[in-house]
Amino acid sequence: MTMSSTSGISSEISMDKFLTLFVTQLQNQNPLNPTDNSEFMSQLAQFSIVEQEQKQTGYLSSMTSIGTASLQLDQLTMASTFIGKTITYSSDSKKDQTFAGVVEGVKLEKDGTVSFVVDGKSVSISNLIKVGG
Repeated sequence: MTMSSTSGISSEISMDKFLTLFVTQLQNQNPLNPTDNSEFMSQLAQFSIVEQEQKQTGYLSSMTSIGTASLQLDQLTMASTFIGKTITYSSDSKKDQTFAGVVEGVKLEKDGTVSFVVDGKSVSISNLIKVGG
């Protein structure tokens, strides 16, 4: 059983399945014509590469999560400086319609965006037009 590329392995089968196939191949090889040592070492190297790719993917995923959390914290910190200030903001449905109100607080929405709390309702930070007056 020869594997053509490590990227194909990692995208098609999991590490557990790869190891199961590898062990099955060893158990069922022809004793009169065993697997060539170089092919055996190649398959072990591919297994090692798949394992490293999975570790790197996990690491990158956690770094992305940390980056997202850091960005949200920065946005919350910035938005909190507006508490007590009057802002002018546009309507969600009609961008040409504007409103004004005092920022009572800030909150992190379920979708990860940051909003101002004005008159008890959420106002997306992206709808901010101006601060003061």
